Amino acid sequence: MDLLRAMVAGEILPPPAMALFGIELVSVRDGGATLRRKPGDYLYNPMGPVHGSAVAALFDLALGSAIQSALPAGRTYTTLDTRISYLRPVTAASGTLTVTAQAVDLWERRAAAEAQLTDADGQVCATATMTGTVVERPPEGSPEKPNRTWDVSDWLKIS
Repeated sequence: MDLLRAMVAGEILPPPAMALFGIELVSVRDGGATLRRKPGDYLYNPMGPVHGSAVAALFDLALGSAIQSALPAGRTYTTLDTRISYLRPVTAASGTLTVTAQAVDLWERRAAAEAQLTDADGQVCATATMTGTVVERPPEGSPEKPNRTWDVSDWLKIS
């Protein structure tokens, strides 16, 4: 939870995937998280609306943050499955997309969360659920507050 709060406060940089996808961690609370992004036409699939993977990435980060925020220190999770129901197309005209996720069940070795994605008008565009396996955080894994001094834009400088 401290790691997620530090990201919201801007004390540490978000994970590279969040920066790459243009996703903002808006808030975190015990067992819950809210993230958002603006869809652009660069995310469109060949048929027109935003590609489902752009929505899936937003759900993955929100659901995972909700589960992680509910776990005690020294524990983390790995995703078992994610299920997404796409209810309406998302386009640049949808405005800012907001995903609100909540952990709904925590067991010794499993966790579950659910979320919904709304557009700028508050219409629900998609819903999702995630289950994960709860594990001990490996000692060689990520530190509680990673010292990231780089940004995803640095990747573009690599030749």
